[in-house]
Amino acid sequence: MKRGAIKAESGLIVGKIASAIFDTASNDSSGVSNKTIAAHGLGVFLPVGAIVIRSWYQVKTTFASTAGGSNLATIALSVASAGDLVAAIAIADGTTPWTAGNHGCLPGSWAERTVAGDTAVLDAASRAGSFIGALSAEKELTATVAVAALTAGKLMLFVEYVQGL
Repeated sequence: MKRGAIKAESGLIVGKIASAIFDTASNDSSGVSNKTIAAHGLGVFLPVGAIVIRSWYQVKTTFASTAGGSNLATIALSVASAGDLVAAIAIADGTTPWTAGNHGCLPGSWAERTVAGDTAVLDAASRAGSFIGALSAEKELTATVAVAALTAGKLMLFVEYVQGL
């Protein structure tokens, strides 16, 4: 199921993983080509109360755009606000975020502290600070293309969440 209300419950719960495909050979949830400069809904929704605890994506086909040089396309991945999973970054950035392989997103990522007197509680607080949510409204996973249109590329986005209040 791609969307629907989920009830928060007390007791043992199972985390959920939403997955969505962004493919330049397809259209978005509104019927617009995923190659165009636009925010493209991926047709997968997270429910009200969802707390995103981790996310990552797998690029199957490296992304390419219609322009070269400093005009290369950017892509951002979002759920609640612009770029909250992956901020807009050029497809040819030196960190290679849009080339084939597995890549991390912001939620669930954290830098271990090296401050004197550090504790596991401080590390846990740092990681929890990267979470997104609890969502106040149902939100669609989105890929936003800017600067130039895309000519190729395909990825699968994974968003791990638990149901909060």
